[in-house]
This record gives sequence, C-alpha cells and structure tokens, in this order.
Amino acid sequence: MIRLPSFVLVPLIGCFCSLALRADEQPAPFRAAEGLFDKAQPGTLGLKPIPGQHTMLYRAPDDGYRFCHHPNLVVFRGRMYCMWSNGKVNEDDAGQRILFCHTDDGNMWSKPVQLTDHRGGVGICVAAGWHVDGETLVAFYTTTGGSNFHSETCLRARTSRDGENWSDPKRLASGFFIESPQALRDGRLLMAGEHVGESRETHRMTFLITDDPTGLAGWREAKLKPLPAPDLKNYGYTEPSFFHRPDGTLVASLRNYSGFLYSTASRDNGQTWSAPVRTNYLDSTARTSAGNLPDATAFLINNAMPTRSDRSLLTLGLSEDGVVFDRAWIVRGEPTKMRHSGRSKVDGWQYPHAISWKESLFVAYSINKEDVEVTRIALDQLAR
Repeated sequence: MIRLPSFVLVPLIGCFCSLALRADEQPAPFRAAEGLFDKAQPGTLGLKPIPGQHTMLYRAPDDGYRFCHHPNLVVFRGRMYCMWSNGKVNEDDAGQRILFCHTDDGNMWSKPVQLTDHRGGVGICVAAGWHVDGETLVAFYTTTGGSNFHSETCLRARTSRDGENWSDPKRLASGFFIESPQALRDGRLLMAGEHVGESRETHRMTFLITDDPTGLAGWREAKLKPLPAPDLKNYGYTEPSFFHRPDGTLVASLRNYSGFLYSTASRDNGQTWSAPVRTNYLDSTARTSAGNLPDATAFLINNAMPTRSDRSLLTLGLSEDGVVFDRAWIVRGEPTKMRHSGRSKVDGWQYPHAISWKESLFVAYSINKEDVEVTRIALDQLAR
C-alpha cells in the first residue's frame, strides 16, 4: 500500500472538498427523475398519452393567412381568451398580426378576430400574452424592426375593459417577448424575453420586473449573472418560462442548443437570479410552458425530445417539490404534416402555453406553425 506524505495529501483533500463545495453551490434548479424519459423509445419516450379534449381554434386556409404561432391564454371576467401570431406565409414576416378568440365554458370558442397589427398592417407583430389588473385586460405583443433582434424591436400593450374595445398601443420596453407576465409576491410582475440590438452581442435572456400592478409602467431589468462569452453561442432564443416551488423559490426554464433545458432560480421575488445551469430534462430546442397547478404542483410542457427541432411529441411533466419531475405524459403525439410551406416552419405540436381553469389544465399550441388548437385536461387526471 502506497502512503502519500501529508504535504501532498492535505492539498489533495482540500482540492476535492473545494470541488464538492462548488458542485453543491450550483446544482440544477430542477431535474427529471431517473428513467422519466426513455430515449430508446423515440416514438413515445416510454410515456402514455393523457386523455384530453382537443378543440381547433384556427385552421390555416389554402389562401390568406397560413402561419400561426405563439399562443397565450388568460381568464378575464369569467371568459378564457387565447391570442396568437398570425402571418401570411413565413414566420415573423411583414404583415403578421395578432388574432384572439374566447370561450365562456372551455368547450365552445368564438371565431377569431384581429387584436392588433402594426404600421397599418405592414409591420410585424408577435403575440406576447396577457395580464389582468382588476377589471382591465392587458394584451401584450412584440413589434419588430424588420427582424426579431433589431434594435427597434420592443414590447407594446393595449388595454380593454370588456375584451372587445381596445385602447391605442403603448410602448413599454425594448426586447423580444412571447409570453405573459408572471404574478409574483406583493403584486410584482415578471416578464422575460430576449435582448435585442447591440446588447445582443453580450447578452441573451432579459428578465424585466415591475411593481406597477397594471403592467403598463415601471419595467426594469432584474439582475442576471452574466453568461461567460463561450456560453453565448449555446443560446439563441431562450424563451424563459417560470414556476414556483412551495418554499417560494422562483424557477425558470431556458431554451438552448444543448438538448437539455437550462435553468436559473430566484429567491428574492425575481430581483436577482442564479447563473444558468444545464438540467437533465430533455428538450428539442423549442418554447416551454411552465407553471403551477392549483395545488401548487409544478408543471413543464415541452417537446422533450433528444433531437433538435423534433416537435413530434408534446409532453407534460409534473413535480410536487419543484425540484424533481417524476411523472410525465404525452399531451399530443399523433403524426402531423404541414399543408403550407413557409420559412422556418416545421412539423409538430409546438410552442405551448397552459393555465388552469374550471378544474382543468388548458394547453394551447400551434400545429406545424399553421393551425392553433387547445387541449383540455381534467385536473383529476393529473392526481397521484
């Protein structure tokens, strides 16, 4: 047996302890339980479909507006509303507008109508979700300067007291956004998206917070630990989405090119955020919808596929503690095939957004980036 002298052994022990401590300081904020996804079964990941009621909100016509994406849901004055981006042929191209429709019972939906366009219908609008402030419904959307990361790309909003008549647009902040603000403690709102313009050279995601309950003023940047320069190339669109843990920690999922979601967390109500860490949760590089069920269980809906841009399965994962996701199902997994070609279009079930209402989880998504559908899942289907 070889015995190392103390002058060698002590530094080695200190080194190992230091490495262990650093690892403990940066665990991934959430993870998939071992065996949750079975990559050896690419058609199902070893998951079972969950029963749900599927309702088509918009089917792209053979002529006219054939692109749909970025759906967002909200409940206002006893109605559920869904908005989405609606373009003629290509994704985020000139003339793209925002459509929306609503339902009183979660089953029958109204016909879609236009919420807004930009620059008289020749600009570009991207749906960015909703916020309810008492008796006021706020509709957010992004307008671009011709490309998504152009320096003039920004967040705008219109308001309504009845869901039918809308105020003039108001510019709120620079950035590219596609998802509704999150309501935090003490009335604070959190909204996340992408840096644009020159700041894009050194940054990717941007987290904005405001203590104005209307969501129409006071937006400022939360403090994010900067990404090391070599890591910037790992992120294109980060498309953050959020859930809460029972202890109040706020957790974000981040899209990237690694094949797994990254994550960051905040323990001070969204004011500061930890450095992003790669999780072991599969992701094919697409938008994720995160949130909490009425019983506080965290959910993650994404394309949990090991191949980039494979959006053939839309999956739902659940975690009771907001750390380990140990249950999952297929929301949609039937084969799809786009009917209309267009730039950046791909087949599949994609870009989900989900909220709870009427003892159900409603999941809106685009199909092949041309149709919009909603799946209603009874909450008792998700109980242990």
